[in-house]
Amino acid sequence: MPLAAADDARRARRREVLATLAIVLGLVALLAARWIQRRFAAHPTAEQCGAMLDRYAEQRARAARPDGALGPAPGPPTSPHPPADIARCTKELTTAELGCAMRSGHADELERCLP
Repeated sequence: MPLAAADDARRARRREVLATLAIVLGLVALLAARWIQRRFAAHPTAEQCGAMLDRYAEQRARAARPDGALGPAPGPPTSPHPPADIARCTKELTTAELGCAMRSGHADELERCLP
Protein backbone atom coordinates (compact mmCIF):
# COMPACT_ATOMS: atom_id res chain seq x y z
CA MET A 1 0.00 0.00 0.00
CA PRO A 2 2.73 2.58 0.77
CA LEU A 3 4.33 1.82 -2.61
CA ALA A 4 1.08 2.57 -4.42
CA ALA A 5 0.70 5.88 -2.55
CA ALA A 6 4.23 6.89 -3.54
CA ASP A 7 3.49 6.08 -7.19
CA ASP A 8 0.30 8.14 -7.05
CA ALA A 9 2.17 11.09 -5.54
CA ARG A 10 4.89 10.83 -8.20
CA ARG A 11 2.28 10.77 -10.97
CA ALA A 12 0.51 13.77 -9.47
CA ARG A 13 3.78 15.73 -9.31
CA ARG A 14 4.58 14.76 -12.89
CA ARG A 15 1.15 15.99 -14.03
CA GLU A 16 1.67 19.29 -12.21
CA VAL A 17 5.10 19.77 -13.81
CA LEU A 18 3.71 18.98 -17.26
CA ALA A 19 0.77 21.35 -16.73
CA THR A 20 3.14 24.13 -15.62
CA LEU A 21 5.38 23.49 -18.59
CA ALA A 22 2.38 23.63 -20.94
CA ILE A 23 1.30 26.98 -19.47
CA VAL A 24 4.80 28.47 -19.77
CA LEU A 25 5.18 27.21 -23.35
CA GLY A 26 1.76 28.61 -24.24
CA LEU A 27 2.70 32.05 -22.93
CA VAL A 28 6.01 31.99 -24.81
CA ALA A 29 4.15 31.01 -27.98
CA LEU A 30 1.74 33.94 -27.57
CA LEU A 31 4.58 36.39 -27.12
CA ALA A 32 6.52 34.96 -30.05
CA ALA A 33 3.45 35.03 -32.30
CA ARG A 34 3.26 38.84 -32.18
CA TRP A 35 6.93 39.15 -33.04
CA ILE A 36 6.61 36.65 -35.90
CA GLN A 37 3.51 38.38 -37.24
CA ARG A 38 5.26 41.78 -37.27
CA ARG A 39 8.44 40.28 -38.76
CA PHE A 40 6.69 38.74 -41.76
CA ALA A 41 4.05 41.46 -42.32
CA ALA A 42 4.36 43.82 -45.28
CA HIS A 43 6.39 46.94 -44.47
CA PRO A 44 5.96 50.42 -45.98
CA THR A 45 8.34 51.99 -48.48
CA ALA A 46 10.59 54.95 -47.72
CA GLU A 47 8.24 57.23 -49.71
CA GLN A 48 5.23 56.10 -47.70
CA CYS A 49 7.14 56.65 -44.47
CA GLY A 50 8.17 60.12 -45.61
CA ALA A 51 4.55 60.99 -46.37
CA MET A 52 3.46 59.73 -42.95
CA LEU A 53 6.19 61.73 -41.20
CA ASP A 54 5.14 64.84 -43.19
CA ARG A 55 1.54 64.28 -42.12
CA TYR A 56 2.61 63.88 -38.50
CA ALA A 57 4.64 67.13 -38.66
CA GLU A 58 1.63 68.96 -40.13
CA GLN A 59 -0.69 67.62 -37.46
CA ARG A 60 1.74 68.56 -34.68
CA ALA A 61 2.10 72.07 -36.10
CA ARG A 62 -1.69 72.41 -36.36
CA ALA A 63 -2.11 71.24 -32.77
CA ALA A 64 0.50 73.73 -31.54
CA ARG A 65 -1.36 76.73 -32.96
CA PRO A 66 -4.07 78.22 -30.76
CA ASP A 67 -7.56 78.39 -32.22
CA GLY A 68 -8.06 81.30 -34.54
CA ALA A 69 -4.36 81.99 -34.93
CA LEU A 70 -3.50 83.84 -38.06
CA GLY A 71 -0.60 82.76 -40.16
CA PRO A 72 0.32 80.36 -42.88
CA ALA A 73 -1.30 76.98 -42.87
CA PRO A 74 1.00 74.27 -41.63
CA GLY A 75 2.79 72.46 -44.38
CA PRO A 76 5.42 69.82 -44.73
CA PRO A 77 8.70 70.51 -42.98
CA THR A 78 11.29 72.42 -44.96
CA SER A 79 14.07 69.99 -44.07
CA PRO A 80 13.98 66.33 -45.08
CA HIS A 81 13.41 63.71 -42.45
CA PRO A 82 16.49 62.12 -40.93
CA PRO A 83 17.42 58.90 -42.73
CA ALA A 84 17.37 57.09 -39.38
CA ASP A 85 13.66 57.91 -38.92
CA ILE A 86 12.82 56.68 -42.42
CA ALA A 87 14.85 53.49 -41.95
CA ARG A 88 13.25 52.80 -38.57
CA CYS A 89 9.80 53.35 -40.05
CA THR A 90 10.39 50.95 -42.95
CA LYS A 91 11.64 48.24 -40.58
CA GLU A 92 9.40 48.60 -37.55
CA LEU A 93 6.01 49.61 -38.95
CA THR A 94 3.62 47.46 -40.92
CA THR A 95 1.58 48.74 -43.84
CA ALA A 96 -1.57 48.34 -41.71
CA GLU A 97 -0.14 50.64 -39.03
CA LEU A 98 0.96 53.14 -41.66
CA GLY A 99 -2.53 53.07 -43.22
CA CYS A 100 -4.06 53.75 -39.82
CA ALA A 101 -1.66 56.67 -39.31
CA MET A 102 -2.47 58.14 -42.72
CA ARG A 103 -6.22 58.00 -41.99
CA SER A 104 -5.82 59.77 -38.64
CA GLY A 105 -7.35 63.17 -38.11
CA HIS A 106 -4.94 64.54 -35.53
CA ALA A 107 -1.50 63.87 -34.03
CA ASP A 108 -2.76 61.98 -30.97
CA GLU A 109 -4.78 59.61 -33.13
CA LEU A 110 -1.76 59.06 -35.38
CA GLU A 111 0.41 58.22 -32.37
CA ARG A 112 -2.12 55.60 -31.22
CA CYS A 113 -1.67 53.78 -34.56
CA LEU A 114 2.04 53.26 -33.96
CA PRO A 115 3.56 50.53 -31.76
